[in-house]
Amino acid sequence: MDANLLLYAVNTDSPFHRQAKVFIESCAESDQTWYFCWPVIHAFLRISTHRKIMPNPLSPKTAVSVIGQLLQLPHTQTIGSEGADFWDIYRKKITVANLRGNQIPDAIICATMKAHGVRTIYTKDRDFLRFKGIKAVDPLTD
Repeated sequence: MDANLLLYAVNTDSPFHRQAKVFIESCAESDQTWYFCWPVIHAFLRISTHRKIMPNPLSPKTAVSVIGQLLQLPHTQTIGSEGADFWDIYRKKITVANLRGNQIPDAIICATMKAHGVRTIYTKDRDFLRFKGIKAVDPLTD
């Protein structure tokens, strides 16, 4: 799952708030395994508490609590870039697709997913469509 869905779920001013909240709640209630890449968690914490980005930023305590609640679910797992295959996958994604700037965090997420055998990301960010081997699903419209 990408940070944008989590951010929409906590941002009551977002036009996607209700849909994202319902989606996150359905994930929490399902028995399907949900993976969170550490860069997604970091992005949520950074953006949700940022006064210049969020109209009503969360306190650090609240933002950490939101993530903590998700990570306490029995079917939630975190994945990181410590896998042996990560660097090769990541390097190829950057060089083959000629990525730069804001595309780098997406490449980190996709390389982490691929290194851990995770093939689907739920996101509103269509930039993930550029990555081969990763299926980007927009649960708010798809």
